[in-house]
Order: sequence, then structure tokens, then C-alpha cells
Amino acid sequence: MRSTRPKALGVGAAGAVVLALGIALPAHADYAPSGTDVVGIGGDTPQYDLDFGADGDVNGHLGYNAANNVNKLVSFDATADQNGRAGYLNGSTLASPKSLNPTVVLRAGSSPVQRPQSSGAGIAAILADTNHQIDFVRSARLPTAAEQSTASSKGYGYLHVVRLGFDSIDIVGTTGTNAPAGLSTADLVDIYSGTATQWNQLAGNSGGSTGTIIPLLPPNGSVIRTTLLNDLKAANGGVAITLGSNVLTVEQNDPSAVTGTSSPANTIAPFSSARLSMYSAGYFHDPNTVFPGGPSIVPGVKLLNGSPAGPGVAYDSQIGHYVLFRQSDAGSTTPWQPGSTKNWVQALFSDPSGTPFFKRAAAGALVASAGTTWNYSDLGNQSSG
Repeated sequence: MRSTRPKALGVGAAGAVVLALGIALPAHADYAPSGTDVVGIGGDTPQYDLDFGADGDVNGHLGYNAANNVNKLVSFDATADQNGRAGYLNGSTLASPKSLNPTVVLRAGSSPVQRPQSSGAGIAAILADTNHQIDFVRSARLPTAAEQSTASSKGYGYLHVVRLGFDSIDIVGTTGTNAPAGLSTADLVDIYSGTATQWNQLAGNSGGSTGTIIPLLPPNGSVIRTTLLNDLKAANGGVAITLGSNVLTVEQNDPSAVTGTSSPANTIAPFSSARLSMYSAGYFHDPNTVFPGGPSIVPGVKLLNGSPAGPGVAYDSQIGHYVLFRQSDAGSTTPWQPGSTKNWVQALFSDPSGTPFFKRAAAGALVASAGTTWNYSDLGNQSSG
């Protein structure tokens, strides 16, 4: 089950931030989970895996909650908009953005708290959760060794990791882009450091466009941003690149961030291939059209995964989509659903003596509808080092 909240509408454009103008979320009453529902939070890139897993998809695959069990699976989205975009306050402009900090009621009878809007924020929240309001975290990265150490000190045992599947971070441009068919990691080092500001300055592309490149990045804290910058650091001899002055910060996984710039044909951005596949499949619809809704959003962007003009192969970086929970919950002897002997971890995510919901082929179809390559694996006590 996911929140049925009203949403802030976003308009993609280039600038310091891509944002929605003049929109604030009104007061409303979402479903407030009970003390025995299972509640998750976390990153936006893997959020649809859990949304569909809980409530089903538009392809007719039924989610866990379709069985009408007494206790529900609830996954609160990271974003303030069901199209996966952030929200902004009234009076925001591109020059002076006023970011909305959307809130959420995690349990019935509790006060609203700030909605975690990234994998890292979700992990930080469960580590700070002294009242056990949060059961699991959606994450597009593994917990760090330091986060696992904190989990141990909190009495969690550790953050147990289950991988739902794989995604990849790729570079996108418009369908009419001036970029080469593919951009190598070396190309991206030159572009994001400001060394190459025109397409014809890339290795092997001297006959290419003289258009001025507009490189985009998601905000700090984004797994997509961190993944790309870590890859560029590795390709730069282990030295972090200094971003060029032409690099713009925009909303994550929003095609209009690319198509809405002053020169879309010269704009590129890192993007979740899973999210782009959802756009290409027609899942997202025009938010400016009243119920029963308008046409599907045509993303207007494509993966630049062809052959680069120079040496190397097109940039592609695989990431996992994970669920993290307290190992102490995995060892609970309290059954979750009436009439069952399984606790909630065993029922949903990890059961050495059975087949939890997200390990079943039916859940695999739901995860695949979110564009993720389903590849369930119970990883246990894992960290990124």
C-alpha cells in the first residue's frame, strides 16, 4: 500500500534546480498505518518496485495487499508526486527555488515527520528510529560499514539486505541530440569537468557538432549522482573531478529536465534505465489533465548507449535495488498475519525455510513492471565497505 496523497506538479527546466512553480501541498488525510502494518520508506529510484509489490501494477499483476490480509504492506514514496518528481513551495522561481519538505504520518496517532527522500535519508531514518515506526528501507545502494556499525550499536544486529533486482545508470539525451551515439566514461570525465564544452572536442569526434554541451546532475545525496561521480573519479586516476561551471543541478529521473533546457539537443543527464523504461511503457500520464487523465508522457529522451566516437564503450553502471531491515526483526517469534506462524520479514522478504512474497515469480513480474531486472537474492549482512 502506498500513500494516496495529493501531489505537487513539476515543470522541468534548466537552471540551478528544476522545479514546480507556485504549488504547495494542501492538508490531507492519507492512510495512516496501524502499529502492525509493515512500513517502508527510502529512495525514489527503487520506490515503484515496492509500490507495485504492495498494490499491484497497471498490467493486472496483483500485489501483496490484494489478498486482503489484516495487516498491510505500506511503502511511502520518496517524492511528493506520483510521477516521481519533487515538490516546491509557492513563490519558487528557477533563480530562487523554495524546496518543499513534504511530511508523512508513519503510524496512526503520530505526528507528521519529514518524508525521507533518498536511500541515504531512509537509512539514516531507520538508524534514528527509537520507536520502531519504520520497518524497512528501500535503497539503491548497500549500507556502508559505518551504517552497519551503527545498526549493531542500536541493538539491530545489523541491517539485513535483500536485493530485489538490478537497474543501471546510463546517460540520456534528447531524441534529436547532437551527442555521439554513445558517451564513454572518459568522455564524461571531460564533459563534467568542463574540459570539453562542445561535442567536437570529444576524442574521435572532431567532425561532430559545435553545440555547447549542457551537462546535468541530480542533487547531492542522489545515488545516481554519487554513482556517476564515483565512476568518473575511478576513470580519472582515483582523483575526484572538479565539476565545470556549466554543470547544472536538476531533478532526478525527470525527462523534462533534459527536454526543457535552453538547448535540449545539447543536454545530457544520468538517468535510471528502469525509470526511463516506465516512461517508454506509457505508465506516467500528463499531470496537467484532470481526471480521468490525459495522454501518456512522451519522455523525449533516449539512452546514449551506442558506440562512442572515440575509444571505449558507452557508460553504463549497474546498481541494485535493495530492501534493508533490522536483523532483530528477522528473528522475531511474533507471527504477523492472523493464522500464520511467519513474522513479517519471513512473509515478505527473507525466510530460510520458506518462500517470502518478494522471492516469488508473481513478485518478480511486479518488480519488472517497475523497469527493474528482477534478481532476488537474500544477501544478509552486507555493506559497501
